[in-house]
Amino acid sequence: MRGILYEKDGSRLAMHRCENHLIFMGDSLIEENPDDWYENTVTIIRNIVTESGQNNFEAIAVTAQRSSMIPVDQDGSPLSAAIMWQDTRNRGICKELSRYNHALFQKTGAEVSTVFSGSKMTWIRRNQPEIYAHTHKFLNIPEYVVSRMCNVFVSDTTYGSRTGLMDLKTASWDPDILKLYEVEEDKLCTLIEPGQTAGYVSAEFAETAGIAQGIPVLHCGGDQQCAAIGHGIIQEGPVSVTAGTGGFIAAAMRELPSILPDGMIINRSSIQNEYILETNVLSCGAAYDWCAHELYGMEKADYRLLESELQKENFVSTPLVLPYFSGRGAPEWNPLAKAVFSGITTATRRSELFKSIMESIFMEIANQIERMNESVPVERVNLGGGLSGSDTLNQLQADIYGRPVYASDDPEATADGCLMVALCGLGVYESVYDAYQALHKNHSLKEFLPDMNLHAEYEIKRKKMNRLYRVIKEGDEHES
Repeated sequence: MRGILYEKDGSRLAMHRCENHLIFMGDSLIEENPDDWYENTVTIIRNIVTESGQNNFEAIAVTAQRSSMIPVDQDGSPLSAAIMWQDTRNRGICKELSRYNHALFQKTGAEVSTVFSGSKMTWIRRNQPEIYAHTHKFLNIPEYVVSRMCNVFVSDTTYGSRTGLMDLKTASWDPDILKLYEVEEDKLCTLIEPGQTAGYVSAEFAETAGIAQGIPVLHCGGDQQCAAIGHGIIQEGPVSVTAGTGGFIAAAMRELPSILPDGMIINRSSIQNEYILETNVLSCGAAYDWCAHELYGMEKADYRLLESELQKENFVSTPLVLPYFSGRGAPEWNPLAKAVFSGITTATRRSELFKSIMESIFMEIANQIERMNESVPVERVNLGGGLSGSDTLNQLQADIYGRPVYASDDPEATADGCLMVALCGLGVYESVYDAYQALHKNHSLKEFLPDMNLHAEYEIKRKKMNRLYRVIKEGDEHES
């Protein structure tokens, strides 16, 4: 978690970070302690107050990950640990509901997935009925943090579109879908538009955090929606690739067609009444870290050494890898998919295997970009996330995607996007586009142009990777 104190011109006055820790319990059960988010929120604000000497902020803007889920009682106290978005205990429920995929996609913009929080609520109802009975609201992380600040249960439409329970066109909870998922509407938050005020800092939280009472708290949309805005995805044309723990690919969509295009996730944007096309790769930076730990024996990734290892391999690698270390993401959700290594011989070097893993991740992202291009023309790719700090990986992406790739010198695109949405909500700018033009005039982009000869080789390798996945998947289905 991090908090940044901004001036209205985008200059940063103070910043503080805190770590959260996932709890891995086997069989894809992944939780976190909600108290950590509350305590870290207080710690972050207190440190920013100390560093800046200010405690009466004009507003607090909130963005966070979107699909983890916490059942809370009427006082907002958690009834259990948070079920994280990566957790797949709900996979049986998703398999059961998958027969409704087409109809659900046309209403919600997404097929059934273990990632989305609606089926996690269903899991609690069926497996922990005593918790479900005492649940006043199901909250995700930003909803929980805002509730602790303001004593309200409010969400925005970007988070609603990540539950699988909201009608994408009307931006309201859908009664038929709620019935299908066995969830009552009164257990869900009130929905507002991103950039609107969710509530005001309570006297209790103000005293705890050392800030003024009554500061407006704004929901500014999910982290990937804000990251897309920070990367300049504010009109159709460019695509953003955020390479963090997972890889998230997003493009802007102004209006919904009457029939939604298959093969995508369509969410509400942090720009009011607009949308984003979205897909993901579930393991990106996580696979990079796996290479650091398991291939190179590093407790903590040494980025300089890993960069030099990648630079040893100045050609398309021979090994073929399926990069599904955490299952396969959208649009062909497959939580049972695993990473596969093929084409390895005694001549295969460690550095070549490392490069082949990174190639496979970017080839999977190229699959998603190809699908997006069918709905909105993709002219360029804007990069963000932790891996965008590597020039070698950025050039590799340009070669694989066959398009110009641009990396920003700004590591805080998500927070910047959140700021832009907040400034519009506060009336400082009329549109997010105006805010982006004003705040990004001093930011530079580093360009990476594709080697089209290498791109042609990668296209052949990508087709081989996709064929390998289909063969293994068909074999798994035949055995089951």
